[in-house]
Amino acid sequence: MALRMAGLVRAKGGGFIARKSIPADVRDEYARLYKVRWEAQLRIPGGTPAHFAKTQHGEWLAEIETRIAALRAQKNGEGQPLTRLNAIALAGRWYVWFVKQHEANPGPAKYWEEFSDHLAWNVLYPEAPDGFHEDAKAYPKWEWAKEPEVRDAVRPQVAELARVATFLASEGMALNSTAYARFVDAVSDNLMPAISVLQKRASGDYSRDENPDTFPLFTDGPMRASGIGCWELFEAFVLAVKPADKTVTRWRSVFLEMQREFAEVGADGITEDAARAWIRGLINEERQAITVREVWLSSARRVFAWAREHKHVRGNPFKEVRVDVPRKAQTREEGRSFTDAEARIILNASLGFEKPTTPTERARRWVPWLCAYSGARPGEITQLRGIDVEDRNGLFVMKLTPEAGTIKTRKPRVVPIHEHLIAQGFIEMVKKVGKGALFYNDETPQRSSVDPLKPSRRRSDTARAHLGTWVRGLGVDDRHISPNHAWRHTFKRIADEIGMPEKMNDAITGHTQATEGRKYGAPTVAAMAAALMKFPRYKLD
Repeated sequence: MALRMAGLVRAKGGGFIARKSIPADVRDEYARLYKVRWEAQLRIPGGTPAHFAKTQHGEWLAEIETRIAALRAQKNGEGQPLTRLNAIALAGRWYVWFVKQHEANPGPAKYWEEFSDHLAWNVLYPEAPDGFHEDAKAYPKWEWAKEPEVRDAVRPQVAELARVATFLASEGMALNSTAYARFVDAVSDNLMPAISVLQKRASGDYSRDENPDTFPLFTDGPMRASGIGCWELFEAFVLAVKPADKTVTRWRSVFLEMQREFAEVGADGITEDAARAWIRGLINEERQAITVREVWLSSARRVFAWAREHKHVRGNPFKEVRVDVPRKAQTREEGRSFTDAEARIILNASLGFEKPTTPTERARRWVPWLCAYSGARPGEITQLRGIDVEDRNGLFVMKLTPEAGTIKTRKPRVVPIHEHLIAQGFIEMVKKVGKGALFYNDETPQRSSVDPLKPSRRRSDTARAHLGTWVRGLGVDDRHISPNHAWRHTFKRIADEIGMPEKMNDAITGHTQATEGRKYGAPTVAAMAAALMKFPRYKLD
C-alpha cells in the first residue's frame, strides 16, 4: 500500500511522488510560463529518507503555491505590482538576505565555484543562441542571457537556486505574476555577483562589499512587523544551539510555514490564541495529530522557549498549546518488535550475501545482524567505520561515537560485539575493508552544504534508507513497524525475556537511565560482554 505523508506518495519502485493540481482559473497562464498545464509533479529518487523527502516536498510546494498565488492575484487585480525600479530594489533586499544566509559560515570556496559553474553552464548556457555556440567570443558579456525568451526559460531554475519562495515568505510579500517575473529577472542579474562575494568570503576575503549600495531604495512595499521574524528566529536558534542536522531538516518546513502565516506580526507578535488556532489548523487528512504534536508544536515550543530565554521575544505563545492525539488500537501482538518470522526473513536474506564487495552489499549482509545483537539505532551502525571496531584485551567492541556521525545522546558508547557475529566473520570483513566507512562509500569527498539551515544528507543516512527499502522488498512491509529500527525494540524485548538487568540493557542500547541513582556506576565493557553472552543466537531454521 502506498505511504502518504504530507502530500507525498511512496512509489512502488522506491522513492516518492508528489502532485499539485494547477487550478483551472490560472491554468492557461501557468502553462504559458512554466510549460505545465494540468499538474506539477515532483519525483524524489529511491533511498531518500522520509524526513528529507518531506522537506524537499515542502520547498517544492512553496514554490508552486507562490506561482499560483501570483497568477491568481494578477487575474483578480490583487497581489503587489512592481515597477521595474522597485523590482531591482527588491532584488537588493534579496541580495543582502541571500549573502547573509551564508556569510558567517560560507564553507569551501570550491562549493561556490561549482555553484557559479552550474548557473552558467547548466542553467544559462543551454538557452544560448546558435551564434554563441559557434563563436562565444562574439558575446563576451553574455548579453543574450537578458533576452525575453531566455528569461522565460531559466526563470524557474533561477528562482529555485536563489531561494526566491523562501525570501518572499520571509518578507510576507505576495507579488502578481508580472511583478514576480520582474523580480526574479532582477535576482537573476545579481545572483552571480552574490555567489562571487560568497566565494571571496570562503577564501577569507571579508573586504567591504559595495554591491548593496548600488541598489535603489524600495519605496512602496508592504509594512513589515518590527522585530525578528519567525524564520530569522529559527536561524538564530540553529546558529546558537547547533541542533542535529536531522532536527534542522525536520524543522525547516515548520518555520517556513510559520513565517508565511505570521509575516505581518513577526515572532513577537504571535498571541497564544493565534498560536493555538494555527497549530490546530495544521491537522488534516494528510497530516496527523501526532505529527503536529511531535514535530510542529514541539519545534515551535522549543525554539520560542530558547528565544524567550535570550530576550529575542517577550513570551512563548506555544507554551500552553496542547494537541490531543487519538489513541490507536494496537494491532500487532509484538508491538513495534519484529515477529520471529519477520526476523528470520531479514536475517536469512542477509546471509545470501556470502561475499559482499560493495558498501551496499555489506550493509545488507551485516547491518541487520549488528542491530539484532546490539539494539543500536540503525543510523549508529550504518555510519560505523573500521577504525571504530577495536580489540580490547581480547574483547571485540564497536565504538559508537559522534566522530563518525550523529549520536542521539551526543555521547560515545562502547558496545561489545556478540560472539555470533564474530563466528560469522565480521572481524575479518572489517580488517579487509580497513579503517574507513564499512557501509557507505567514503572514497570520494562529500559535497557539504554551506547553509546551516539546509544541511547535506549524510551518506550513512542514505545507506540506512536504502537498507529499509530493501527490507520492505523482502515482504516485511507492515507499516506499523520500522524496517530498521524495529531491531531495537526486538533486542530490548529479548533482553527482558532472558532476565538481562535493565541498567545493563540501557547501557548496551544507549538509553538514558530511568533514575538518577542508576546513572552512577556505569557497567564496564567486560560486564556488558558477559551479559551479551547470555543473549541467545537467532535460529533461522
